[in-house]
Amino acid sequence: MKRLQETLAKTGRAVLLGAALTLAGGTLAEGAQPVSAAAAADAQAVYNQFRKYVSNPSSLAQARKYLINHIDEAGSWYATVMTLQLENAQKAELERFSEKIYPERVQKVLMEADITNDLTYTQLLQRIKDTGVRQLIEETWDKGYKLESSEGMYYPVMHYEGFKVFKPYIGKDISAYIDIMAAESNKPATFDAAVVISWDELIGRAATMSDFVQDYPKSNRIAAVREELSYSVPMVLLGADNTPAYDYDTNVLDPELRRAYDDVLMEGPGDNEVLNILSKLIPLLDASGNKRTGEVSAYLEQVVDHYTNL
Repeated sequence: MKRLQETLAKTGRAVLLGAALTLAGGTLAEGAQPVSAAAAADAQAVYNQFRKYVSNPSSLAQARKYLINHIDEAGSWYATVMTLQLENAQKAELERFSEKIYPERVQKVLMEADITNDLTYTQLLQRIKDTGVRQLIEETWDKGYKLESSEGMYYPVMHYEGFKVFKPYIGKDISAYIDIMAAESNKPATFDAAVVISWDELIGRAATMSDFVQDYPKSNRIAAVREELSYSVPMVLLGADNTPAYDYDTNVLDPELRRAYDDVLMEGPGDNEVLNILSKLIPLLDASGNKRTGEVSAYLEQVVDHYTNL
């Protein structure tokens, strides 16, 4: 390792090696290339300044702003490292920052403003009249979060749509990862134990995750996508508590879900693992009259057990 670090140091990439080793799981990024020797010094300077900001929770907003303004100077390798480190820092800070949103006074102001999850940032600020809460909303946005509500409670979540500004500069796998996470961040699949997107979209998201796992097996974010897949596949097959795939009384498959299965398989499953799971399920459903018989249940349980233990 020492010899490798010395070699990389000669090309201006030693700091990058250290950064890559601190990123959890997988390799850095597929398609991310190191900068040329001529640009290495400038790229490393950008990275070093970013690290000063992102390593301190109090300057998280500054780190995000700096990356937005300077990522085009870094080269794809450094750009990918910084994007992943920004995500790491935002996730690490989220719980602590949430404590600022939870106080009753803040919740009351938000409730009186009748905040909904689909409001834009500008619309949100227009509805907030309390100066202190407005500043808190601005801080929420600047740190890379957005507000959501559930069961009368407001809370911040990761705003992955905001990461799309980095996509032109980073590795292909991390760009694809951002799209996957943004789809769920923009429109969560479930709410109050019910599936709240269409069956078609739910299947599509799972299939996209499956493609990612196959296309980028060494991605730094492979574990994160597998975790998302471990939630999505069971929902594709079983639904949710308040939106069951099979009727609780009759054990008959939801007709809309069966239609979605058929539609997505019209051109064949190809090599997509999720679609191949459905292609094997269809003959069992045809034989059972779309009922969850013992044979259907055995197959579903086998698949679900596999994905929940990824």
